[in-house]
Amino acid sequence: MLIQFSFSNYKSFKDETVLNLIAPNTAKYNYYTHKTKFNNAVLKTAAVFGANASGKTKLFEAFAFMKSVVCPPRGKDKIPVLDFWQTIHDAFRLNTYSFDDNSFFETVFIVDDIQYRYGFELNKKEIVAEWLYLKSKRETNVFTRENNKITYNGNHFNAKVADNIISANMVSPTASFLAVLSTFNEPLATKVVDWFKDSVVISANDIRSSLSYPVHALADKNRKDKIVSFMKAFDFNIEDMSLHEITIEEIPEKIKEMIGKDNLRGTVFDGVNTLHKQYNELYERTTDVWFSMEKDESYGTNRLFALSWAIISSLKKGTVLFIDEFDSGIHPAIARLIVELYYRCNTTAQLVINTQNASMLNYSEDGGRKMFLKHQVYLVNKNRYGESTLIPLSDFSNDMRSNLETLYLNGEFGGVPYISIERNLQLIKQD
Repeated sequence: MLIQFSFSNYKSFKDETVLNLIAPNTAKYNYYTHKTKFNNAVLKTAAVFGANASGKTKLFEAFAFMKSVVCPPRGKDKIPVLDFWQTIHDAFRLNTYSFDDNSFFETVFIVDDIQYRYGFELNKKEIVAEWLYLKSKRETNVFTRENNKITYNGNHFNAKVADNIISANMVSPTASFLAVLSTFNEPLATKVVDWFKDSVVISANDIRSSLSYPVHALADKNRKDKIVSFMKAFDFNIEDMSLHEITIEEIPEKIKEMIGKDNLRGTVFDGVNTLHKQYNELYERTTDVWFSMEKDESYGTNRLFALSWAIISSLKKGTVLFIDEFDSGIHPAIARLIVELYYRCNTTAQLVINTQNASMLNYSEDGGRKMFLKHQVYLVNKNRYGESTLIPLSDFSNDMRSNLETLYLNGEFGGVPYISIERNLQLIKQD
């Protein structure tokens, strides 16, 4: 379970930013929370609102960046590219000093009733600090790193593995010590890294990249059946799905050059097919017709399919899922049902979304239960200097019994765009 994520000096967020998922009142709001053994409870969902270009997506990208340091992609021979983070590190650039300062990242989370606090500081050249703490009853240090000097508590993980790594100078200035430990299958480091691996961030910026989650799952029949059932539950008339296979000879030469001919082995998939029923003039079923997901299905269908396996996996495994522009292309009723799944599921799953759909602030079920309470809602604002800030709605003193949607759209909490219709009218009137 994600307890808290904090960071600073990354993209549009200059100062320290905190996403805190600890619930303020565990007894009254247990429908919205997961109880922990630490005398508190953690929110099952959180929603981030804000104007266009305010920093909502960059908030999620900050967590994805931290994950890339801990779980770097693998290159040839499946060797992790431990310095990959340097290619995507992006400190705040709209002043004269932050770009050369350190960026800070820290995440607090619970795995198997143990609370972990892991974090690091880095700049565009190197990792300058790193730490890991765990808490069963009291918080204790597992390891601390200052530049390349590492100290550790051998009671918590395999000291022999750590000694061998340190003595062999295997931790470079650009590599996470935690990531290096996990490559040698150190149990505690592997558990922490696995939590980050299971935490998924889906961006709305590129629907094609997010399709990799369900497409990979479709290769397994059991997973495919779950995805089809998921889509049919939302009233899509899709009867079945299949991966569209092509031979290597069918791939254009230019694409082969981009992929690398050495990487073209085995089965190649170039898309997804969906099965629909066909009827005659008497509406009697005659046969089946295969459509192309990418060419024939709507954007909304593609969008929900792109989210499908990540949502199913998160709910089943009890992991955290970040979805950028959550309800883009998705009907409000479907969006509400997905959120409700996280409330009613009996695992430790968590959903963090960003959206511009203000109606979610006031929607209530028949029994009067709201989709989100005020402490589940965050607002992102950007000032005139390009600095984004994340503010919990509970920080505002407004009467929360009022219509939250109206208050938000009227700018009472910020997080809305500054619009000048006069400027646009003048633009149109110009010769």
